[in-house]
Amino acid sequence: MNPTAANAPALSGTPHPFARGLRILMATNMYPTPRSPSYGAFVEDQVRSLIRAGAAVEVVFIDGRRTATTYALAPGRIRRLARSERFDLVHAHYGLTGWAAMFQGLPLIVSYVGDDLLGTPGRSGRLTMKSRISRRLGQLAARRAAALICVSENLRQALWRPEDRARAHVIPLGVDTDVFSPGDRGAARARLGMGEGERLVLFPNSPTEPRKRLDLAKDAMSRLKAAGVAARLWVVAGVPHGAMPDYFRAADCLLLTSDWEGSPLVVREALSADLPVVSVDAGDARLWLERVPGCLVVPRDPDALATGLAVVLRGPRRIDGTAIRAELAIDRVAARVVDVYRSVAKT
Repeated sequence: MNPTAANAPALSGTPHPFARGLRILMATNMYPTPRSPSYGAFVEDQVRSLIRAGAAVEVVFIDGRRTATTYALAPGRIRRLARSERFDLVHAHYGLTGWAAMFQGLPLIVSYVGDDLLGTPGRSGRLTMKSRISRRLGQLAARRAAALICVSENLRQALWRPEDRARAHVIPLGVDTDVFSPGDRGAARARLGMGEGERLVLFPNSPTEPRKRLDLAKDAMSRLKAAGVAARLWVVAGVPHGAMPDYFRAADCLLLTSDWEGSPLVVREALSADLPVVSVDAGDARLWLERVPGCLVVPRDPDALATGLAVVLRGPRRIDGTAIRAELAIDRVAARVVDVYRSVAKT
């Protein structure tokens, strides 16, 4: 996959002057495909924003979902590309991809996004063996990297070595605010073929991923119903990323119940669409929600969640996300990433 300035969609904002002339090899194990259009969509968004800023970006997708052999072959694949003299640096998304990118001579930047530092639990609640190995390799990549990017402060704190934490930049994932923007609820529901009368609590996470805690969300909704507040839990998964804005516009509230998160992008996308959020204290959700009146961070308890939902659903069911849109606009975040590039690039 080789995104170019010619095929990247236009994004708002002024190009960052430091990006011109930078040549980036972007290695990632998450990237959208025709069969999985939402998989790693945030990486694709960042690639497009960097191209918009003037950088030349080539993507090497390490798709290890089917076989671990893909990761075994990845170091050689990345090394051959790095030796082509077409790039100034390698930017690896996800810690395991950072390990695969260690074995080449260009400056390496590794972005950590969540499970790569926090781990992935199995059904028992304990980290899987695969996750433990992946997390350790990601920590090794931090030692080799010229710079580190963590999408939230709790991820920066999850780096094992103090010297790695000291040189890690905390840069949240940007939001394409031209796409994730406010809109009329009724019109969005009409486009989705839904009626207007029902109150909808959006749960935009995989129902089969244990740490997302769909069970807790269902318990909270049962208590909400018992309290006399009519609403439906709206579980949305597998929708192409570009189609999600209408789901945020159509909903009355977003509910986050995860056991842990790195930096839940759905929270920031909801705020950008002026959708109120009720959330447990996971990842950096509190950082953003406490800035927006009408959103609530509550204990990880079904009764507390139900109480929070009742407060939000009895209110206007819309918030003012203007400040969030300004801070997280994808072109503004791209400028911060470019500053990291410039600090290590051999140009």
